[in-house]
Amino acid sequence: MDYRQLQLFLATAERLNLSHAAEAMSITQPGLSKSMHRLQRELGTKLYHRRGRGIELTESGRALVRHVKLIEGQLAEARSEVIGIAGGKVGQARIGAGPSWLSRHLPVSISRVMAQNPNIRFTVDTGFPDRLIRRLRLGELDVVVGALPDNRVDPDLRFLRLSSDVVRVVGRKEHPLVRMRERTLVDYAAQRWILPGKEELVRQRLARAFINAGLPEPVLAVETDSLSLMLATLRTTDCLGLTTTQILNAQEDAQGIVPIDHDQLQFRREAGIVSRRHVDLTPSVKLVVAELRKIAVKYGAN
Repeated sequence: MDYRQLQLFLATAERLNLSHAAEAMSITQPGLSKSMHRLQRELGTKLYHRRGRGIELTESGRALVRHVKLIEGQLAEARSEVIGIAGGKVGQARIGAGPSWLSRHLPVSISRVMAQNPNIRFTVDTGFPDRLIRRLRLGELDVVVGALPDNRVDPDLRFLRLSSDVVRVVGRKEHPLVRMRERTLVDYAAQRWILPGKEELVRQRLARAFINAGLPEPVLAVETDSLSLMLATLRTTDCLGLTTTQILNAQEDAQGIVPIDHDQLQFRREAGIVSRRHVDLTPSVKLVVAELRKIAVKYGAN
């Protein structure tokens, strides 16, 4: 039993006439009769009886009609979905996003794609890049948008640079360090910090700056990958944190938080898109990537 046989049977069942069905399906009547005999033999049952110049379906034939119509409907849906996926009109995009991209550029990109393709479904996971890239390697995400690692030689990953920024020390504008004219690394080492996990690049750079100066690693008060939590805690405590110039300038939650700079505690950070090297991006994901690239060009990739 193959799909062509089922199509011929459905045409016959709808017309209840072999010659009319054969004409509709562009096949000879002997050819149609032969195909129907083979189908009935394979199923081990009669699907119809001849009645005058036409046919009458058996109970088995009526049951098969129901199933063939279901198959036809499912195939039509499959065809529509596949064509939609190929054109990026439907599908799914699974995106991991770092805090700064989640709060600014990614929502704009998703909104633009949704406006033209309302049937695309987005799944967005947030966090710092190290955890997200682990999920990317496992195939749980399609792309990661955020800070790029310093070492981008990886046989399994592709890296697309979109922008660069400066990571700097920040705290509330009433922080005691703000009033100090000259600040040394010792002053920073004496503070409590809100930082991401140990595996994150910015924290490693901060720790290395202290260690290279013969100082202990930063005193951790809060460990979190939530940008909102970090900014809220910085506003109400004398803790220090690390964030980018872009976030300070654009994030509403960053009001009241200011740079508390030291030359040795400023780090250049490049951001972009990470994907799996040997896996093609789906059309849906490509649409999001295209929008992110447009935004990067508009706002400047330093």
